[in-house]
Amino acid sequence: MNLGIRIKELRTKKKISQEELASMLYVTDKTISSWENERTEPSLEMVKKLSEILECSISYLLYGDTPKQDIELEIKVSLSKKEYFDLTKLLDDKGKFIKVSTQKDTYYEPTHRKFIENMDYISEWLRIGQRGNETILNYKNWYDNLYCDEYEVKIDSKENMEKIFEKLGIKELIKVNKTRKIYMYQGKYEIGLDEVENLGYFIEIENKKYEKPILEEYDELISTASNLNINLNNITKKGYPHILLEEKIQG
Repeated sequence: MNLGIRIKELRTKKKISQEELASMLYVTDKTISSWENERTEPSLEMVKKLSEILECSISYLLYGDTPKQDIELEIKVSLSKKEYFDLTKLLDDKGKFIKVSTQKDTYYEPTHRKFIENMDYISEWLRIGQRGNETILNYKNWYDNLYCDEYEVKIDSKENMEKIFEKLGIKELIKVNKTRKIYMYQGKYEIGLDEVENLGYFIEIENKKYEKPILEEYDELISTASNLNINLNNITKKGYPHILLEEKIQG
């Protein structure tokens, strides 16, 4: 059972109409219908409000009865060159350096199922990534561009996987090449300082240790970024392939 189905089931049990629920949330009944039919996803703040109205836990709405392990909570912020090197110096001093990684990623989309409805929001990614001698197939499904389900598996041959994709009608979208310096910070956050070919400099901060409800963890992640003197006005909810695709389309 998915999020939309759980919303509908709980709403029906409480004998609340779509119109009534929409009024409680200050949205339209079309928005409720869109959630319940899984055309769109409510934001985290809306999930919190839904849990209060429907008298259930946030975890139940998001994951059902099954504990959720494949989840990623992170933020990405664009940096100037100076900010990039200042943060490198700070993390060399206060963080734990892990490694430098050269990453080459190729992103794909099925021809029968569009990941890109418009360039304002891309909810899914499918990619083949080169990580040193390893080749990894990765799939992400984003919720409100704040966190995502993530699944990945190592593959023996990128060439053979590309042939399978070709047979299945899965086409290449864009390539992203970057160099990433990876640190652990405060024993909880993995920080990647990225230099992205044709894009510039970025920092990604990912929560690797979940101890509280996801909304509280997100607030703590934002607080940690602020304490690192990161300009949160430059948070981008768009991934590197998203940004590169926009630039490619704009010509």
